[in-house]
Amino acid sequence: MPYRIPSWVRALLAADRLAHRLATAREGLRDELLLAWIPETDRAALTAALYARQRTYLPGGHRFESGLFTWEKRALDAPAFPREGRVLVGAAGAGREVVALLDRGYSVTAFDPCVDFVESARALVQNRRAKILLGSYDDLVAASEGRGGALASLAEPPSFDAVILGWGSLSHVLPASARLGLLRAVRTLAPRAVVLTSFQLRHDTEAKTETKGRLRDALRRAFTTMGAPGRSEPGDQFFPDGGFFSYLSPDEIPRAAFEAGYEVALFEEGPYPHALLAPLRA
Repeated sequence: MPYRIPSWVRALLAADRLAHRLATAREGLRDELLLAWIPETDRAALTAALYARQRTYLPGGHRFESGLFTWEKRALDAPAFPREGRVLVGAAGAGREVVALLDRGYSVTAFDPCVDFVESARALVQNRRAKILLGSYDDLVAASEGRGGALASLAEPPSFDAVILGWGSLSHVLPASARLGLLRAVRTLAPRAVVLTSFQLRHDTEAKTETKGRLRDALRRAFTTMGAPGRSEPGDQFFPDGGFFSYLSPDEIPRAAFEAGYEVALFEEGPYPHALLAPLRA
């Protein structure tokens, strides 16, 4: 005889489905509001301010003390990554990657937009072959275009042998045109350097779910009609502790790399998506 689901179980499951729909709607409303009404020029600053509140990225914190991840070690040991030389680290946080690179014998220049992180990193690398600067990816682009700014010194010789875009930081660069602009800036400032970058990926099924939500689509249309300064793209999100974030399509990295003057020397989707880009030869 078929099992008869108790009425209280059916009611509980219905309430659970309703709570899930409400939570999804709340997150969609939050994301679209912030993506629409925070101007693109202010997104990076808001993201940096939220990260600055997270003590886990400082020495003594779990994320800092974990050192290099296994995938980072493998990428640094890849044949395309130089065994010595000068390395530029962007979005370097409090210096987790910087310390590991110094221990490997590299000379390191790093930058981050969070004052507390920069001060902490400077204290860690005193009397070592490292320079820690206060600056953002926007400042890097400005330096590449000869507009001066906080990172203008990076345009001065000598150049770098490798560039690392800090853990997952490429996904914090929105929109897609800004990610391409960042890679082009790196190519200009460090034309001989390989580039190690990491990010999060979305796949077609996930992209379809995210972009076809009726609520988010309706909000985008409404905010555009109202003259909102910002626009959202497929994969764009907002996380309360991590700021603006975008899940990239798998084909974006090789496409943007080629447009910026690179070829993909290494691409791995797991355990954390990352790519090693090598400059295209003329």
